[in-house]
Amino acid sequence: MKKNEPIPFYYPGSKKPIYDAKAEAERNSIIVCGKKANKTNALSVLNEILNRQGRKEVDIDCKIKMTPDSVTFYCNASVQLTLNGPKYSGYSEYDEKDNAYNLCAYEILQKIHDGPEKNLKLCNFGAAKKGDLTPKQTVIVTQNETDAIIILGKEVTDENAKSLLNQILNKEGQTSAVFDYDVIPNCRPLKFKTTLEITLQSNGKKYNTVKITHSKRTGAIECAFDILKQLAKDGEYIAKDKKRERKMGMTKATVEIPDDPDLYADIEAFYKWINVQLPEFTRDTTTPIIISPPSILDLEKEPEDRNKNYLILHDNQLMDEWFPPRPNYNCWSGSPMPSNDKWFNKGMHEISQELLCKENIKRPDRMLEDMRQKLPVFSMKSQIVNASERSQAILIKSSTGSGKSTQVGQILLKHYITQGRGADFNCIITQPRRLSAISLAKRVAEERYEKLGDSVGYCVRFDKVDPRPFGSILFGTVGTILRKLSSGFRGVSHVIVDEVHERTLDTDFLLIILKKLMYQYPNLRVILMSATVNTEQFERYLNGIEVIELNGTSHQVQEMYLDEFIQYYNYIPTNFDPPEGYDNQKEEWSFENINRENFISPIARSVAKFIERDEEFPYDIIIEMIKESAKVMEVTNDYGSILIFVPGWAEITTCINRLQRTEGSNVYWILPLHSNLSTEEQNRVFQEPPTGLIKVIVSTNIAESSITVDDVLYIIDSCKQKMQMRHHDTAAAVFRIGWASKDCMEQRKGRAGRVRPGYCYRLVTRELWDSLQQQSEAEIKTAPLHSTILDIKALGLGDSRAFLKDAMEEIDDKNIHESEEYLMHLSALDRNSNLTYIGRIMQRLPFTPDTAKCIITAILFNLVDSISIISGNYGSSNSLYTNTSDPNDMADFILNLCGDFISDHLIPLMAVKESIKSERLFIYDPEMYEYIAESSLQYLFKVRSQIFTVLKQQFYECSFNDYGLVNNKSSCPAMHVIIALLVKSYYPNVAYQSKKRIFLDMDGFKMSAHKCSVISLDKENFENRSPFIIYSQKIITTFAMFKECSVVSPLHILLFGSSKVVYNGGRQIKLDDCYVFDMDPKLAQMILHLKIIIDELLQSLCAKRELNEKEEAIKHFIRNLIERITTMAYKINDKVFQKIELDGGTKVDFTCIGGKTNWM
Repeated sequence: MKKNEPIPFYYPGSKKPIYDAKAEAERNSIIVCGKKANKTNALSVLNEILNRQGRKEVDIDCKIKMTPDSVTFYCNASVQLTLNGPKYSGYSEYDEKDNAYNLCAYEILQKIHDGPEKNLKLCNFGAAKKGDLTPKQTVIVTQNETDAIIILGKEVTDENAKSLLNQILNKEGQTSAVFDYDVIPNCRPLKFKTTLEITLQSNGKKYNTVKITHSKRTGAIECAFDILKQLAKDGEYIAKDKKRERKMGMTKATVEIPDDPDLYADIEAFYKWINVQLPEFTRDTTTPIIISPPSILDLEKEPEDRNKNYLILHDNQLMDEWFPPRPNYNCWSGSPMPSNDKWFNKGMHEISQELLCKENIKRPDRMLEDMRQKLPVFSMKSQIVNASERSQAILIKSSTGSGKSTQVGQILLKHYITQGRGADFNCIITQPRRLSAISLAKRVAEERYEKLGDSVGYCVRFDKVDPRPFGSILFGTVGTILRKLSSGFRGVSHVIVDEVHERTLDTDFLLIILKKLMYQYPNLRVILMSATVNTEQFERYLNGIEVIELNGTSHQVQEMYLDEFIQYYNYIPTNFDPPEGYDNQKEEWSFENINRENFISPIARSVAKFIERDEEFPYDIIIEMIKESAKVMEVTNDYGSILIFVPGWAEITTCINRLQRTEGSNVYWILPLHSNLSTEEQNRVFQEPPTGLIKVIVSTNIAESSITVDDVLYIIDSCKQKMQMRHHDTAAAVFRIGWASKDCMEQRKGRAGRVRPGYCYRLVTRELWDSLQQQSEAEIKTAPLHSTILDIKALGLGDSRAFLKDAMEEIDDKNIHESEEYLMHLSALDRNSNLTYIGRIMQRLPFTPDTAKCIITAILFNLVDSISIISGNYGSSNSLYTNTSDPNDMADFILNLCGDFISDHLIPLMAVKESIKSERLFIYDPEMYEYIAESSLQYLFKVRSQIFTVLKQQFYECSFNDYGLVNNKSSCPAMHVIIALLVKSYYPNVAYQSKKRIFLDMDGFKMSAHKCSVISLDKENFENRSPFIIYSQKIITTFAMFKECSVVSPLHILLFGSSKVVYNGGRQIKLDDCYVFDMDPKLAQMILHLKIIIDELLQSLCAKRELNEKEEAIKHFIRNLIERITTMAYKINDKVFQKIELDGGTKVDFTCIGGKTNWM
């Protein structure tokens, strides 16, 4: 039978249908994700839902079957709304293509409606995330099902579609639309295939469509309508386009910049002095003229007087040469040993004997050894050793709790040492997270009866303990290991990749490198480990890999699913909306009415579905599970800790607060576990609870793998995680709470049952569990590849596309191209995608490319000290504030730290400054440490130290802080330059404050400030400050919000915060089609070109490691100009902002180069 709906049928001569399909569809409409859908609009509704989730539109596979009497369209499709979530499929058969598509989509929507994601809150997308698409971001504006298509200011209907299309073609200088008609053969009743194709000369794009209808007239109308729909989607010929309407709202307020004759004369003299002639343009033009410079550095057109060493850095093939451990080489420092090293000039046999003697004098602890021997992996040590000897690659799959993370590395180390070959063994063990790398290193060192730094060490971001150069193990996060070993894996014999199932971007990148190295060097050993990995996938990827599967864990962990818990404890939440008939049919809706197949009553099933669909996080049932677990412990006198998995920090704090307010909460010792916490705070979870208390750990997925809290008895798994998605078209960063994959949930379950049987509550029904994805999607398929491609170039691994073809997953060429384009805009790559000198140094800094570029640029302005602290705080997972800090309580303190500026970015800088001042004067400031986490300040000092170490290796003669100490007064010149560099780094993350709490990004989308942002604390003063801000990151949940912002002058935006600047005649210039300035256009052009001079100066510095005398003078002139430009007077919204008088400033004499002012 066909899944079809009758078409409207009319009596002869009557306009009233006997059966109206649209009216019937409206009666059968459903609400899905807040959208109303029926059988006539299902496709557009489904695509809107997918678009708002950052997913691609539905791809419907349509097959056509023709007979002499009919044409039938068979449609199949499947979609997934959330990562790891259920997949929904649809099928339809119909004799009209559009109806077949809608019916297929409607079946999918029905399944979503009946499933756990019926009430999913959709995202509101704004502009693209900075850097993911360059130079122009695409914005998707999705119409609601009730929105009309507007073309030339009119609503498109069946009656006017052909007329409107022909009007557009006439505007394009073309004749009216020509439709091609073909009769479908052997078809009764008669059907026509109508084809239409047009090309717009204005954008060069082709638009085409095909329709099959009962008449030529209907075919022509439907084709015209479809072409207009495509044009509307592209934003062509729309009089009231939403995007443009939003932008018009931003350009109503003109920024008026008064003339500054002295500045004009000085900057004009500066360009003449450096022999740079800017393009000429006619001042009173009627045609818009682009006056901004090109944004990509063209290294092939450098001045002839450049140092001859100033060349493009081509592939160095740094990863080509691998060798095993050998005398006088330290693999952990990647360099030859100094002559004063204790291992210097010793042969491998002599070193091995020393290691053996040291091993033999150890006195094992019987209890510790007994504990190790009980681990399943320990019983397989001979198989692991033998496999490692005969096979180059091994995959060890063993369930969580088997001991693979702690034992495999030291089993191999012990084997090599006892065989008299200890010097030949150096092993890297990668971990997905910082906490697991550090805790595992400490644990293995303890089990080897040593201190950290002997045979065991670790390497994480801004913290490391190197082990000895022979017979050793180094734990580290994948990214840090890649950066530390940028000279190759020389001197390393074994690489163990733990938790390989997580498939992070860095892990997949490492796997590509290892695959290539293994092909060249058969003696390099690689071991992959996981509890839940797909072995067949890795067997296909690495030829000849040997698989070892270990069965069994230390103890059994019993599972209880959501509906089972509800049934067992007769739990009904307070906000439960009872089903129809609940009050009148008590027996039917009783927990006693149990289904004999699954022992679940209808009421338990109904409550479980309600909790699954509820967008509010299920805190109440989690607290109920904690209470019931505590009761069981008390009754059985079997106590242990409870580990709860929640998506993020907000859920951690809310869960803890609610638990603390419940009756009897005094029996709990509640601890948060999150990457924001310091290492000391994280380590508290390993401690025993105070006597008489039950330890309750509320954690994100940081506790999912590789760390062991031995006393965990109960797991409460929300089955959700916070994930970052990338919109398929706009590239916006979307942060959502979604379902975890089955593999991840198995990892969580394995945190219990380490020392005795355990229990795991899962907040999903068995039915939903069965529909979830087994594995999480590999990050390399969707994540921006900026850092990865920079690593590829810096490591000498050749062409990005050729290298990434060896990835386990196919990578979209578009993603690679966009990332290379972005790196070109940062001057990290040249036009031919070769690494530049700037790019080489950027790769050596442990930051994202844009932040690394900001730090390097700070060298030119002698502001590395300040920028490194700001960058360190932005790149840190640790919160600057103490966990007990309330935004309202600390408002005065924070605003006092900011001084005359409103800037989240400056807060860590001023906090560090105050900390140094207090330490120097031996004063302890209690208010400071009430709000600012001391551990975070210590971390920032470490970051600054490491950045200085890296940069001093590159630039011997540079001074990093000759500006002296900065202060928070508006008269401080350095502060204005710091903010200018932040604008340069974060562009295009620019927003305009239109109302008290409303900000518009550069595409006119509304955003709000984070509640902890300083701009939220200063919200009452918004009319007295500049309306322009820059922000670090946009976070999209169900609304758009920016994180870490700074109020900036419009002159900052002109200088470093614009890409395309157009002169429209008179004194009007427009920045990025957003902001209108009223100023001298020639002065604007000279200001705009300064950023190109800065990048060329920076390229010279990175190439030669120092500046010559003239370049030093250029640097100081530019710094003086930036100080003056960013403090110029301006007027906006009828408010005048006076010129800021600076205290001091860079001392230069413009009169000596033909200018007007002398600042000496």
